[in-house]
Amino acid sequence: MYLQIDNLHKSFAGQRVLDGIGFAAGEHEFVCLLGPSGCGKTTLLRIIAGLLEADGGTIRLGTRELTPLPAQQRNIGLVFQSYSLFPTMTVAQNIGYGMRLRRATRASIAARCEELLALVRMPDAAARYPAELSGGQQQRVALARALAVDPGLLLLDEPLSALDARVREQLRGELRQLQRSLAIPTLMVTHDQEEALSMADRIVCMNQGRIEQIAAPRELYLRPRTAFVAGFVGESNLLPTAWIREVWPELLVHRPSGSDDMFVACVRPEDVLVRAEAEGTARMGAATFRGATVRWQIEWRGRQLLCEQHRDTALAQGDAVSVSVRPDRCTWVRA
Repeated sequence: MYLQIDNLHKSFAGQRVLDGIGFAAGEHEFVCLLGPSGCGKTTLLRIIAGLLEADGGTIRLGTRELTPLPAQQRNIGLVFQSYSLFPTMTVAQNIGYGMRLRRATRASIAARCEELLALVRMPDAAARYPAELSGGQQQRVALARALAVDPGLLLLDEPLSALDARVREQLRGELRQLQRSLAIPTLMVTHDQEEALSMADRIVCMNQGRIEQIAAPRELYLRPRTAFVAGFVGESNLLPTAWIREVWPELLVHRPSGSDDMFVACVRPEDVLVRAEAEGTARMGAATFRGATVRWQIEWRGRQLLCEQHRDTALAQGDAVSVSVRPDRCTWVRA
């Protein structure tokens, strides 16, 4: 692996923020650090960048150990949520700033700037100032500035969260395509599960300073290992073993051995099958229109379940229904 993080620890005022973090990333991988606010993902990114010092652990990039090196010697490109462009510099001057610090020639800076502006689809913006650009354009310039020095690793700290939904979705695709074309290892912090699922090769899901699970997006969604991952990545029906044993005993077939309080059943709303049935013991509850689908609450055997149905499904609140789930669509996770 190209990037190797081993047993990183960090505390602030005696409170542990990172607790034994360790993972590795390949030379061309796009990895997302995903988790709620305060889980430690931005602290981890800043330690990798050299902006914070870890209390313990090591960081390696290729054959180099980065832990003792200051930020300017780590050869890392960093893009912040707030863009952090110099307002009194033109786009070209912003992009070339790092190269000037490295005493690159004017000709090489100009050529690199032209190349990167074409790459981020802003070929005519060199003479403009940040205030003249939209948020999406400013983020493209910030990305070009980070890439100008040919970094060995690209770090992105929630780079799309300040943008509106349509621009954010467009830039997701552009950023992912750019990363693939450059084959540069990239680590991105986000709290947006949709962003992580759509962009990452692998996701590092964090909670309270620890890693809950590392997996490809499909595996993380379909086979979460813990109740936290199941509840944070997408929506889930998390059902206790005792209730399953009474109501859905057929779902116990894949349950790991252990006491009832060790595992809970995870059933995604789209895997809950309902059928209108006069003698059905479940009732359709409140509905939330979501465009292509409708998210329903179902009242059944003292619990409320979430169910995802196509928007044209002929159901109404209060309808009696039967409920079923295929056993292979039930994942057992640690409570």
